[in-house]
Amino acid sequence: MNSSANPCVYDRSGTAVPIPCSHISCFVDIFGVMKISPDAAQSKPAAWPTGERRLPAIGHSALASPDRKRAYNEALFEQVAPRYRLATRLLSFGRDASWKRRLVRAALARHFQTGGAHHAPSAIDLACGTGDVAFELARSAPDASVTGIDVSADMLQIARVARTRHRIANASFVLGDMSSLPAGDATVDIVTGSYALRNASDLEATLCEVLRVLRPGGVAAFLEFSLPASRPRRAVQLRLLRFWGQLWGVVLHGNPEIYAYISRSLSRFPDSDQFVTLLSRTGFVGHRAHDLLCGFVRITVVEKPR
Repeated sequence: MNSSANPCVYDRSGTAVPIPCSHISCFVDIFGVMKISPDAAQSKPAAWPTGERRLPAIGHSALASPDRKRAYNEALFEQVAPRYRLATRLLSFGRDASWKRRLVRAALARHFQTGGAHHAPSAIDLACGTGDVAFELARSAPDASVTGIDVSADMLQIARVARTRHRIANASFVLGDMSSLPAGDATVDIVTGSYALRNASDLEATLCEVLRVLRPGGVAAFLEFSLPASRPRRAVQLRLLRFWGQLWGVVLHGNPEIYAYISRSLSRFPDSDQFVTLLSRTGFVGHRAHDLLCGFVRITVVEKPR
């Protein structure tokens, strides 16, 4: 491959469309994220060798339907799996890995504060994707048993390959939906989720399921986009997220709607105050929050009552 050629994206028919390197470098340099090598930018996504798999139509009606939202998520994440880790790094201004480490540290710190040091913990990572949080949990607590669950078989395959490559023996991965967790009542010490709850087909049912599997005193920790209660600030934040998602959707997939889903799904997600109320109504206690990126992202930690 000629590394001096301009990077390109691919349209729905699979045709290469060149993009001047200066356009990409401008955005990358301004926002301080990592540079894309010409080879990485020019390579055609593995999911598109014979044309893009079309996503189901998505709109507010689909987001309001648990079955349609679940189907959309399955199709979306199968499609983005080959470039998911790159996408999350770019979308987060290069901070995704550090945020996930903070999530794991917060979860483990609360676990030990609540008396969890007396036994090897069990943990579930919701919507685990390619396994970043599950691996961080497994490394940070070598005696833990960590299970990642996701609706995307392609994501899980990438996670399993990485587990073998890095020789992480205490993490496993299961195909499934976070609204029906593969664990008995009160059998899990820690539940984590990074960008997970916003994708839940039924948020309240998922939180109830998390509460069900946690032991008394068990910890749930979530990393998620956050919206302010103020309507004007909320509108501005959603517009910024939509623009940022569309930009990287074009660069990485040739499709601006791929990551515009972030703002669309977030528009139906509870704002910061509503989310605290929902957690309390579900039965969680001990709410603590840590804002990141000027409040665009938040780590929330709660526990199940003893």
